[in-house]
Amino acid sequence: MKKETIYPRGMRVFPKNEKQPDFVLGSLIITPTDFSQWVAENQQYLNDYNGSKQLKLQILNGDKGIYFTVDTYKKTETVF
Repeated sequence: MKKETIYPRGMRVFPKNEKQPDFVLGSLIITPTDFSQWVAENQQYLNDYNGSKQLKLQILNGDKGIYFTVDTYKKTETVF
């Protein structure tokens, strides 16, 4: 079963400009109001770390360049 890909709203990624140096991978633009609203509506994707809530994203490279998805991996304990 393939997991659903979840894209955070309020974040846009653009490939680097051809005139930029090789160490530049691209640009990320965050619209705070859209992103914070998306986070408020998607609390199930937040993890606890040292008493703080965090959103873990994966940085991927596809046909159209770099993009972000929500990392939904949850460690489960295996019982033998």
